[in-house]
Amino acid sequence: MQDLLLDFQLGAEESMMLSCIYDGHAPGDNLASHPSQSHVPDPTIRLATSVRHWTELSDWYTTQPHVILYTSFRDLVLRLNGTSVDELRQVSRRMAQHNAQLTDQLHDQWTDILLKVASNSPNHPRPKSPASSPS
Repeated sequence: MQDLLLDFQLGAEESMMLSCIYDGHAPGDNLASHPSQSHVPDPTIRLATSVRHWTELSDWYTTQPHVILYTSFRDLVLRLNGTSVDELRQVSRRMAQHNAQLTDQLHDQWTDILLKVASNSPNHPRPKSPASSPS
């Protein structure tokens, strides 16, 4: 999948990914980074090393179970032609279940993190009890 993303990024002079990635900045705008991050490839430069670095950090495709991965448009067409509608619906259901579980886990993790941060606040905010939460 990373090779396909790399091809999307670098394959054409006017890449389909530019507007998604650079958010209005021109490629190579040389946006200033913190000095402690000088070893990190610039995300605005269209070089394979930079694209590979940043796609390795994404979890869009690599960490999500049940995602049907493909390596090219040809591979995508072959996979779609070989997958029934029922199989696609089953994949969709499994993905929805996984996302619901992940949402609960992330909610709990961020609640813990924010409560730890809040414990150092002069206001000492406390979590609302479930009964007082809006429905």
